[in-house]
Amino acid sequence: MAAPPAIPRRGLFIGGGWREPTLGRRIPVINPATEDTIGDIPAATAEDVELAVAAARSAFLLDGGSRWARASGATRAKYLNAIATKIKEKISYLALLETVDSGKPKDEAVADMDDVAACFEFYAGLAEALDGKQHAPISLPMEEFKTYVLKEPIGVVGLITPW
Repeated sequence: MAAPPAIPRRGLFIGGGWREPTLGRRIPVINPATEDTIGDIPAATAEDVELAVAAARSAFLLDGGSRWARASGATRAKYLNAIATKIKEKISYLALLETVDSGKPKDEAVADMDDVAACFEFYAGLAEALDGKQHAPISLPMEEFKTYVLKEPIGVVGLITPW
């Protein structure tokens, strides 16, 4: 049996490129089945987060408003569908990485990767549907109120995920 793959070494993706964390610290990734170190991930600091936020804000403000902020739902859907396609192309590899990282059975990891691709496809569909809903009225039970859909990018947002 071939040795399981190592986790690819990555930095933090900030400002369109990979960089090491400010303090240079990394967190080891341990295979729970063998207790072998299979890679490491960057340990970001508050300073790294500030750099990422500043880079994202700069990109958002580029040319008086980010190209992504102005992108149509169809354009956004194109990118989301491309991500789903790449996930499907690499499903076995990604599932194996998940297995050695978490100890999850490979068949379950493959099913999870299918779900990940399906999520990107689902949100691509929602993005495409937004184009037709711009300024469309939304029914409310009270006639004195009117509401409609307006795409208005607000800027940079942050998210801390549990995984």
